[in-house]
Amino acid sequence: MPSIVARHPLGDQVYLQLLQRIESGSLATGSKLRDAAIANELGVSRTPVREALVRLAREGVLSAEPGRGFRLTSMSAGELREIGSILAALEPLALDQSPEPSPDQLGRLAEVVRRLEQTRGDIPACVELDERFHHVLLEGCSNRRLLGLLETLRRSLRRYLYHYLQRGGRVSLSTLQHNRIAEALRKGDRAAARQLLERKWRRGMDEIEGTVA
Repeated sequence: MPSIVARHPLGDQVYLQLLQRIESGSLATGSKLRDAAIANELGVSRTPVREALVRLAREGVLSAEPGRGFRLTSMSAGELREIGSILAALEPLALDQSPEPSPDQLGRLAEVVRRLEQTRGDIPACVELDERFHHVLLEGCSNRRLLGLLETLRRSLRRYLYHYLQRGGRVSLSTLQHNRIAEALRKGDRAAARQLLERKWRRGMDEIEGTVA
């Protein structure tokens, strides 16, 4: 069987493949993930699959059962609130540790918002553009450890965002907060941008929580 995972490192590629399936809802909560079956399907050895499964378990997406493998954990309002509250505190901190945005950065933020406004019915594109907004917003932060933590936390929320868009009957994400943050930075009002960024996370988590059983 030809491999459908084409690039190295294989562990990262398998991780992304599995994460995409989890985020899109193609794997049901409680599903058992067997490394041998996944390796056979992807045409790779069991080692990179095992690495990916362990990584997902470390991030809390899967539960590891000694001697019984891995299962997809249930989404919970408690987990959502915990992660959201951390992001609401740490993303403004990363903004504090960033230099003034360059004209190029402001232009790219505006472009992401424009594309997000025009995206309807394409859930993966909505999620990716929202992630891109945060990446561009904080790309100047010099604290790389903080940025790595934020990326991991946002990744943990992606399946909640997919669920929100799928179950909430929405065809797109609201861009009001994105617009306000970008506009505050354009005007040089860092304090307002910081407050809006925190509010974006807190209000967003409240909305998403309404779709989580």
